[in-house]
Amino acid sequence: MIAHAQAQFDLSRRLPDGLTQRDHLQAYAQSCGETPPELILPPIPAGLELLWDIFLQLHHMRRSGMGPSAIGAPDLLAYQQLNGIELNPWELDCIHALDQVALKAASQK
Repeated sequence: MIAHAQAQFDLSRRLPDGLTQRDHLQAYAQSCGETPPELILPPIPAGLELLWDIFLQLHHMRRSGMGPSAIGAPDLLAYQQLNGIELNPWELDCIHALDQVALKAASQK
């Protein structure tokens, strides 16, 4: 799942013209009729799609100031309470690892 996240965030990186890497690669694919290998993402492991969706929800709700803030324990607790779920420790570890990938990608922009 980490490889999938890394590829997603790499494709979302904005280039100097304001478009994303994904925008450029999709335009190339449309113009020449072949899909660049960068657009073929590593799959999310079977059974972890819901965890990826939870991470994306948390990612899109994150606070920012001078840059994006890490997804913290209060965010995770609030998410679980609002959705009536309880994440297992390994799921929380996975969300934390995905968050590190997202923060690293944001710092490289």
